[in-house]
Amino acid sequence: MNQINTEREQRLIELAAELAADFAQRAAQHDEERSFPHENYARLRETGYTTLIIPEKFGGMGATLLERIKAQERLAQGCGATALAINMHLNVVDFLVDIERKFHAPNVAAKLKRIVDERLICGGSGSEPDNAVIALRPRTTARRAEGGWIVNGRKIFGTQSIALDLYFTEATWEDAPEGPTILSFFIPPRETPGLTFKDDWNTMGMRATESRSAELKDAFVPEDAVVLTRPVSRSGKITRVFAKAPFTIGAPYIGIAVAARDFVVDFMRDRPRFPLPHPMSHLPSVYNKVGEMDLLIETARAVMWKAAAEVRADDSRSWARKAVAARMVAVENSVRVVDLALRAVGGASYFKRLPLERYYRDVRAGLYHPFDSDESLEFLGKSAFGLPQMDVE
Repeated sequence: MNQINTEREQRLIELAAELAADFAQRAAQHDEERSFPHENYARLRETGYTTLIIPEKFGGMGATLLERIKAQERLAQGCGATALAINMHLNVVDFLVDIERKFHAPNVAAKLKRIVDERLICGGSGSEPDNAVIALRPRTTARRAEGGWIVNGRKIFGTQSIALDLYFTEATWEDAPEGPTILSFFIPPRETPGLTFKDDWNTMGMRATESRSAELKDAFVPEDAVVLTRPVSRSGKITRVFAKAPFTIGAPYIGIAVAARDFVVDFMRDRPRFPLPHPMSHLPSVYNKVGEMDLLIETARAVMWKAAAEVRADDSRSWARKAVAARMVAVENSVRVVDLALRAVGGASYFKRLPLERYYRDVRAGLYHPFDSDESLEFLGKSAFGLPQMDVE
């Protein structure tokens, strides 16, 4: 369906479309080989897409959250893995943008300027093995040392790990004078002894993201690498800052769904089936499924775009609920769209010569990002009654 975009949104969408057309030529190869799309990242740097959400005062494009998710949806239509991976870069950068906006910290402003000037790639991971409360209390530990901290712990799902210039993660400083404190920090991975990435990313989908696990073993984090400290929370409250990252995940998955839908329309439009007198696009079993796909995509866009447009005006708690709901709708609808695409095309969709089986595998990764659907429903239900989200010892 046609979308109404502002002139600025259209420019960013057109940039994403240009990149998507290029990335699409290599998407199947990188998926098959489980290889990282370095060529794609060179183009993302060259065009300045890596600066998409950095404010213009630092030299970035200054995209709003709504502009970002529209561009990301379009980029994912070419290569879902690249769009998801660079989304993690944008999440980390957005974290810095929010900190600079709130605290006007000179060291954070300098990092943002450097990311623009040097076209740096940022990423990392807050996820840990067997830790359901990573945002509340990382199991990774930090202890004071001269000039900084010594950090030990394990992280998982470090997307685009082999391309990172700055690695973001968090650790708990148990012995802080004010009580257990969470440190958020950025370190250069290639210059940090004790930080290693495991070659363990061999998955069903999103194979080209290189979302490797990491280990920090007596890794030194200098004082100026820390961008935020906050007390350990026991309430389970989710602020707007920490809701934005999982929210934006919805956009690339909608893009994959759109790519699947568009493929079905192009592939089935004139596809014959003996002895029928008309192409298969005339079959109710095909066009009804496309109609349902369009409904699912438009619904996903509606909730995502509404939440994105309201993030600045809404209070933190209310917007976080909208964000969790919108992301769940986007992911679940996108999975359903791709399922319908395979059913509409039939047995041919099972072959790797068509992109549908890759879309099918890639879109399912959306089901496993936190919050997953069960966690989303729990969060929404408990917050409606004012119940604590989680008891943390």
